[in-house]
Amino acid sequence: MEKKKTYQELLKEYTMTQKQKQTKSLERQTELFLNHILRKSREEQLRKEIDFALDRKDKEAFMKLSKELSSHMGQ
Repeated sequence: MEKKKTYQELLKEYTMTQKQKQTKSLERQTELFLNHILRKSREEQLRKEIDFALDRKDKEAFMKLSKELSSHMGQ
């Protein structure tokens, strides 16, 4: 014989489910934000290294870094 759940039990389960969904959503948003920050930081670093390679007239480094920046920005 099945035991029927009370309204309070159902409400508690619903509340817990909603909190779990909110937590997962917040985790995903945080992950996206951190990835964005890391990408921007790497972009900035590459641009500085490219400028430095230009100052040194280091064509090989310039080409390598430019290629990395180009592929990085396409992500």
